Amino acid sequence: MKVLIIGAGAAGITAGHLLAERGVEFEILEAGPVHGGRVRKIDDFVDFPIDVGAEWIHQWIRARPAAFTALLDGNDARFRTFTDRPETTTIWRKGKLRASRWLHFVPTPTDLKFADSTWFDALDSLATPELLEHVRFNCPVTTIDYRNDTVVATDALGSTHTGDRVLVTVPIAMLQQETIRFEPPLPADKRAEIQKEAMPGGLKVFIEFSERFYPDIVHMGWPFGFSVQSVLDECVYYNAALGKDSRRHVLGLFTQGSKAERYTAHGTDESLFAFVLAELDEIFDGKASKFYLQHVVQDWTREPFIGGSYSQRRASAEKLAAPVAGTVFFAGEAMNPNGKTIAVHGACESAYTAVDSLLSVVS
Repeated sequence: MKVLIIGAGAAGITAGHLLAERGVEFEILEAGPVHGGRVRKIDDFVDFPIDVGAEWIHQWIRARPAAFTALLDGNDARFRTFTDRPETTTIWRKGKLRASRWLHFVPTPTDLKFADSTWFDALDSLATPELLEHVRFNCPVTTIDYRNDTVVATDALGSTHTGDRVLVTVPIAMLQQETIRFEPPLPADKRAEIQKEAMPGGLKVFIEFSERFYPDIVHMGWPFGFSVQSVLDECVYYNAALGKDSRRHVLGLFTQGSKAERYTAHGTDESLFAFVLAELDEIFDGKASKFYLQHVVQDWTREPFIGGSYSQRRASAEKLAAPVAGTVFFAGEAMNPNGKTIAVHGACESAYTAVDSLLSVVS
């Protein structure tokens, strides 16, 4: 048996790792030039690696892929972690910055963070040189033909790749935009469930300053809501150097959902950052411009082959993950049928389920 894997993000790399362990032939077709998907780092910004994609180790998301069980418990000797406990928390609301010591008494999920590595390093531990030999980069798939016994995937250059099964791990936004044409088309109920999901825009910005003038957390607006959607909408500035072995002053911005729209509305990284700097100057009386050194912007909304942040749990993960015709299988952070969706380890766990499923199908 040969399996085609579409996408080399967290789910795709995990699936390749599992198939390699089981001695199953596979080929990974990745649209971009690197693996990782929404898991990405930069090493040359300051003296610690920066997660411009997935960053926190969300223990409250109960996904438990075997490859990362020790990491999720904080016991993986390869990756030092610490509990993320900001000391100074504020809220910027109605033109005023207010200290919010009472937030310390509000029950919140426990998160770990990496001390001197990143989620990319953890995922990269699965992407061995032997696995990467099976990855075809810069190979965006445009068509998947599963009408016959052999699956044929055609890429943007017209090259074809064949297999007995295909595992689709691209972000849900790419399926919604129909960047891949299926022959025959996916069933109507499958297409409807795909469109039911939401994957809004999102981005991260990191700024280094010569002096620190900001608290550990600045919530932009009221951080709590009374609906699932308002809880998932986020916008927060945070001390990105907290817990790191560094004396550099790095402020991060993470936002997604409706709160991200005023940032993603800017068409370029330059105009987006100008808006961010002006916002910080308003909050901190011009200190942002005064102490600014450098910055990096990662707007996942405009990232090719990604198109947004992460799924919002509006569709059924079980229906999204359901295979088609015993040939086309699905995995990713939106498609964990155990109900433990989103996050890196949710995506990885979905790959375990999908691989077990596709290997159990009798030809």
